Amino acid sequence: MTGQSELDFGGRVAIVTGAGQGMGREHAIMLASRGARVVVNDIAAARAEETVQVITEAGGTAVPDSHDIVSEAAGLVQAAIDGFGRLDIVINNAGINAYGRFWEMDSDLWWRVFDTSFRGVVEVARHAMPHLIESESGRLINISSNGLMGIPNDTSYGAAKAAVWGLGNSLVGEAREVGVQVTTLLPVAWTPMTEDAFGNGSLVIQKLMREQFPADAVASFVTWLAHQDTTVHGEAFEVGGLAAARTVITAMPRIKAAETTPEAWADKASELTADGDLTPLFNASQSLRAQMVFLAPEMESEIPADAADVSGN
Repeated sequence: MTGQSELDFGGRVAIVTGAGQGMGREHAIMLASRGARVVVNDIAAARAEETVQVITEAGGTAVPDSHDIVSEAAGLVQAAIDGFGRLDIVINNAGINAYGRFWEMDSDLWWRVFDTSFRGVVEVARHAMPHLIESESGRLINISSNGLMGIPNDTSYGAAKAAVWGLGNSLVGEAREVGVQVTTLLPVAWTPMTEDAFGNGSLVIQKLMREQFPADAVASFVTWLAHQDTTVHGEAFEVGGLAAARTVITAMPRIKAAETTPEAWADKASELTADGDLTPLFNASQSLRAQMVFLAPEMESEIPADAADVSGN
C-alpha cells in the first residue's frame, strides 16, 4: 500500500456470480481478503466449492452457491440472506460465450449466451435491489465488455454486453435515489474465456495478455468500487492490468441536410462519415439535448439538462 490504509469491508456481504473461475474467482477472493463475507455463485458447484476452499483456507468467510442466475436468481439472493442476514454488494460477473456467424449459429445457443450474459444480470439485480437499498451502502457492479463495440462472429455476446451497458446507464439514476451505487465495467483479463478466444491467435497478444492483464488486476478495481467508502459510481470504465479509463459514447460533429429527402442526405455522405471533434455523451438526455440545441440553438436556455427524463419528476 502507498500511504493508504487497507480497505476493510467490516463483514459486509457480497454475491459474486460466475465466481468458480477466472475474474469472478479473483473478485470473490479479494473481497474476502478485505473482510467481506462472500456468496460464491457458479452453476458448476464443484468450481464454487473450490473457490470457497481457497477463501476459507486463507482465513476468509464464504459459502458456495450453484443457483442458475437466469431461472433461480431469487434463490441465490435468498442464500445470502439465509447465510449472512444481509446483502450489501452484488458483482454481476457471470457470462458465457460461443462463436459463429449470426445467420448460421444455432438459435438456442445464441439465446443461451444472451440470456446467461444479460438476463442473468437483470434477474440477480432485480431480486437483490431491495436488500441493497436496506444495506444503505449498496453496490451493484455489472460486468460488460468491450465486445459491445462489435466483434465478428460474436453477435450474441456483443449484444448481451451492450444490453448490460444500457441497463447500467439507465439504472444509475433510479438506484442513486435510494442509496445504491451502480457501475459498469468493461474489463480485459487473461481468463479461461479469453484463452479460448485468443488461444489460436497471435502469440504476441497471448504473451501480453498473460503478463500485463492478470484477472486479479480487475479484481482490485472491483473491490475498490464495491467498498462502502468509495463514492465513484454511475460510470462505465474500461479496466485491464494497471490501467483504467472512463468510457462513454461520443458523437462526431453533427451534419444538417438541406431538406427532408434521401437525395439531400446523399449529398452529405462524405461530410457525415468524416472525422472531427468528439463530444462525449453520458446519457440519453445529453444526446437528445445536443440534437435539439443543434437544430434550435436559440432555444438552448429553454431546453432542460434532463431532456429525455420520462419519469415526470
